[in-house]
Amino acid sequence: MDQQPADIYAILGVKHDAGPDEIEAAFAAWSERALVESIDDKVWERVRYAYEVLSNPPRREIYDSLIIETTGSSLELDLALSTEGVPLLDTPYILYALLTLRPRHAVEERRPLNIGLVIDRSTSMRGERLEKVAAAVELLLDKLGPEDRLSLVSFSDRAEVVLPAAAIGTAAHSPDPATAAAWRNPHRQLESIVASGGTEIYQGLRAGLAQVATPSAKAYTNHLILLTDGHTYGDAGDCLNLATQAAAHGIGITAFGLGADWNDAFLDALVAPSGGQSHYIERPDDIFSHLDDRLQGLGAIHARNLTLSRSWPGQFTLRGAFKLAPLFQPLTADLAPIPLGDLEGRSPMAVLLEFLVAPQPIAARFRLPFEVQFTATNGAAQVAGRSARLIADSSCGSDDNRPPQALIEAVRWLNLYRMQEKAWEEAQSGRLDTAAARMRKLTTRYMETGDLRLARQAQLEAQQLAHSGTMSPEGRKMLKYGTRSLTGPDET
Repeated sequence: MDQQPADIYAILGVKHDAGPDEIEAAFAAWSERALVESIDDKVWERVRYAYEVLSNPPRREIYDSLIIETTGSSLELDLALSTEGVPLLDTPYILYALLTLRPRHAVEERRPLNIGLVIDRSTSMRGERLEKVAAAVELLLDKLGPEDRLSLVSFSDRAEVVLPAAAIGTAAHSPDPATAAAWRNPHRQLESIVASGGTEIYQGLRAGLAQVATPSAKAYTNHLILLTDGHTYGDAGDCLNLATQAAAHGIGITAFGLGADWNDAFLDALVAPSGGQSHYIERPDDIFSHLDDRLQGLGAIHARNLTLSRSWPGQFTLRGAFKLAPLFQPLTADLAPIPLGDLEGRSPMAVLLEFLVAPQPIAARFRLPFEVQFTATNGAAQVAGRSARLIADSSCGSDDNRPPQALIEAVRWLNLYRMQEKAWEEAQSGRLDTAAARMRKLTTRYMETGDLRLARQAQLEAQQLAHSGTMSPEGRKMLKYGTRSLTGPDET
């Protein structure tokens, strides 16, 4: 097997987006080390070479253009741009980039799962909702393997550990008496959950993370699954801080909203630090299928903790970032690096980036690098990357170069998603006529996709805006998450 050339960034001990000061500091540290200890001549020679290349901008650019295309990564990154040339304009220009990540070989990691379920038991969950949750958890127990760990926390304005974290196969024989007692009859523990009180999600998240974050967590795929049907009260900031801490410890978060009375923007923000997912559960009967689908995805991991480096030229401003496949999820474009989550399931990961290019009054050339760092199935830190060369001159924009079809489709779906988001914003700000007109346009667009259910809902919302001046919470969730389910490039 051919051996891949060593990465000189790793040799010097800096990241791929390191600035000149960091490179100088790293070499100075090596020089100081050489004064007090004996360093192998070959090692020192490689360090000096790495410094000579990385401290020289032209040589570094040449090296980057070669090394970022390396085939040593276990993931393959495909890149499609909306154009290869930027026209000379005195106004900003929009550029789209579609990144598609897939494993080079059909090998997926089946690590044992460490799942923490955090279930809302506030008053609004009383009756069928809580009953369906309990039934879904019992069904999930049969889906988990003996080495998989599960914990369950219920919360309202305080949290209660219903099932302490334990491996399914040995939980009933745990050396901890309380854990063993709870797992000897999980059905009784689930029946003991009583709906009462308000919704304070922070209480549930904190207790749930305490169950998932165990000393042996590194051997597992660690994930927290939140299910709620309401708005949290006064603790949203604390929840988001907790989500950031969880991501730093390699714990992903999935958030399910049940019914229509929960804050979708908050749940999107909650899952963003870990590159997680948020979903809409329309009916209690659908709880099990959503949980089952999520566990299946978590059980088939090709790479973990993917992050996208921000290393673009200053003329390029990232205006939006969206994960399109396997499921749509808005990404937080101002994070550095941008968390993408895990590459899981049977579908590649597709990410759409929207750049605003500064006005280009004179001809120029740009190198646009894309670098995704991740943990491979063998535990090694790896990088998948591609770079594109762009030119700006007077001839750009005059030809009829058509972008790849997959990118055209991705942008089309994104614009559809943004249309329904914009209609909601207009309705919230009192621009009812504009919102209603946009909903009527959406009705036509949904019909063009073949989704008559979303078309009917958009038509109903347009009528409701015209007659009562509001959009229904149910319609808002259905259109938002229904459009998300449409968004994404087709796999051929």
